[in-house]
Amino acid sequence: MSELSYNFKTGEMKDLKEPTMKKIIILLIALVISPSLVNADHHTIPGIGQGAFNTLMVKAKDINKYVDTLRSDQTVFKAIGATDAGVCVTRSGNNHKGEMFVWTAYPDVASAINANDLYNPAEAPESMSKLRKVKYGVTWKGLKSFRLDPGWERVLRVKVSPENLNAFVDNMRKLETAIIESGHETFNLGVFMPIGGGVHESSTIMVRAISPTAEEIGHLIDEYFEGADWAQYWQQSAPIMELVSDTFELCEQIYKAE
Repeated sequence: MSELSYNFKTGEMKDLKEPTMKKIIILLIALVISPSLVNADHHTIPGIGQGAFNTLMVKAKDINKYVDTLRSDQTVFKAIGATDAGVCVTRSGNNHKGEMFVWTAYPDVASAINANDLYNPAEAPESMSKLRKVKYGVTWKGLKSFRLDPGWERVLRVKVSPENLNAFVDNMRKLETAIIESGHETFNLGVFMPIGGGVHESSTIMVRAISPTAEEIGHLIDEYFEGADWAQYWQQSAPIMELVSDTFELCEQIYKAE
């Protein structure tokens, strides 16, 4: 059996000859590679994404009130060095009422992880803590280029073995490019790997398919079932992945550093 190494610069998995490296590489993949949130143009480019982001998963008692509070007081976003921040609210496939998360973007993984040392959500002021119950936090690293442009997002969590990861990410690049070239110029697709997500985010890859509106993402699904040419890239990925969850989220940006 071959041993695998992930190349951070090219985004490729390569074989290693030394048998002793296998456990080390798989451990690094599980603990170090993480998804990130970054800017890119409308077309995909080779390699992994730049930057990183954190998400704080919460159960909000009143989603609108909680988001309004975050929007009105952005002290924390500034204090932790976030370049951008926003929220995503689960609209379909909820695990519980009030399911949502707060996301913060950073220039690199080091900054994202360091933010956890600058702010502990468990020690938030009562005025904030009474608005939500913290579920867990996680850092993400993008495995392909990604354009920060929140909208209606179909979010899939899938299991992909290390030896198939490079092929899966490459298919997602091709899928995104094909959808854009078919006329959906605002379409955006991200592939992310978690770091420090505990049992909640330890064995899956997150795929985000993003369109500006719910109607537009619905048109994409209609086109898939009508046999769109771009569907081949998703179908090619089916044998090398296992679908774990499927939700729709409405995301927006509420902060940008000056």
